[in-house]
Amino acid sequence: MPTDTVRSSTRPVTGWVLALGLFLGSLGLLAAVPAALLAGASPALAAPEQIELVDGAGVIHEPTLREGLADVDFHEPTTVIVWTQRGEATSNLNERLLSDARQNHPEWISDDGQKWADGLFIYAIDPQGRLQGVYFGEDRKVGLSTQEDIQEDAVDSLREADWTQAALDATQSAATVMNRPWYQHPGLWVGGIIVVVMGGIFGGAVAAGRKKQQQKAQADLDRGNRAFANVSTDLEATELNANTVPEDSRYGAQVLERYRTFHERYLVAARENDRLSGVPAKKLHAKEHRQAITAYRETTEELDQLDDTVASTNTLLNKYPGWPEAWDLQTAPMREDLGQIDGLVSGQSKLMAAQLAPLRSFQPEAERELERLGAGLQTGDLSPDDALDGLAALRARLTELLDQFSTAQINSFAKTDAERSTLEQEMQRERNRASRRPGSILDTVHQPGWFWTATAYHIGFSSGQSSVVHTREQAASASSGSTTGYGSSGGSFSGAGSSSSF
Repeated sequence: MPTDTVRSSTRPVTGWVLALGLFLGSLGLLAAVPAALLAGASPALAAPEQIELVDGAGVIHEPTLREGLADVDFHEPTTVIVWTQRGEATSNLNERLLSDARQNHPEWISDDGQKWADGLFIYAIDPQGRLQGVYFGEDRKVGLSTQEDIQEDAVDSLREADWTQAALDATQSAATVMNRPWYQHPGLWVGGIIVVVMGGIFGGAVAAGRKKQQQKAQADLDRGNRAFANVSTDLEATELNANTVPEDSRYGAQVLERYRTFHERYLVAARENDRLSGVPAKKLHAKEHRQAITAYRETTEELDQLDDTVASTNTLLNKYPGWPEAWDLQTAPMREDLGQIDGLVSGQSKLMAAQLAPLRSFQPEAERELERLGAGLQTGDLSPDDALDGLAALRARLTELLDQFSTAQINSFAKTDAERSTLEQEMQRERNRASRRPGSILDTVHQPGWFWTATAYHIGFSSGQSSVVHTREQAASASSGSTTGYGSSGGSFSGAGSSSSF
């Protein structure tokens, strides 16, 4: 090939490469200005100035919350308030928070009574109504779209019912945007530096995602370690109890069958405890570690519940000293459910009176039957197995009544087959995930979801109802579905904040 042909074919390429180099160099120079600002003029980050927990719903693990928040950096010292309360999906969370603040926490409100006090960030959860909200002092407020982004960052943890982690997720997200210096705002990175910006945003998102995953993994690991410590402390006593559980008892035999693999599972958990303790905290976000930690936590918590059950089974079936307390452990789930019935039936329409009647009449009948079973055990007229059979029949009857009531309630609320399916799925999901009561023989020998608790019923319906309402709002309007007002009782209050369903 002639030399001049080679030159003519390479010249355009060389010019393109040089132009690209100049362009990228220009990007670097443009990026250097805000980068220098970020490096040299960024204010010192600060941990929360104060942490307040008002856990009306009783769902937050305070030590984990405080430990996690201590690692959150704010652009300016900020008081973090985590507030929980149980309510209905159709209620106004903003209004309820404001009402509680006016009555019990006036320091959260500005002197003129119209805004949230300066220096505050409030994160609110209603685990029963499936609502969350974020609220800001006037000197910390952000736009509505940013508020929605903060809430979105907590949704995954909320849907897993990991309420403490949700509070950490939302606070971490809020801390990055409240009082953010102008040169850290994403809007700065426009035009010619878009490539640099996208790289920075991607890197920040990856880092934030890793930190979130690391925090959740650490919280799960801490829970697993606490359960493992409990099991280890009681290990000798658990083995002694298992050795004297009567095998000729129907329930004793079933509990022992569950216990059969206890020792092998404990040894596996012990190995995992040793291995995971050697994983550096900065590597907990890795998928293989997160999966192993989740499995470890689930195993140790199951073992912790099982050793309690073995102890109560041994005491009750043999009627050893302390057996009345062991019987109380067995009846506690039923008594808790009976106490929830009034909340289930209150506020229902007159049209559903016929469906409510069986639940209303069941409550006093069940309470009388519980007294009869306890008295029979005391006098010896009933064996522990027979008493447990009677208790199982009561819980099965409540499950049947809740099943019937759910059909009526779903049909009353749902307008379409899709809405009906959403409600059914949410209710079944909560039924299956309802936690086993420590020490409960019936919860141990039956599969999850065998009995339907009133608490799981209410949470499941509220969750499904919230999803349906949110879908209806989206269909009726192109808006995001966030609620910004403070209801009829809010008056002229206009503090920054909003709430949404999850």
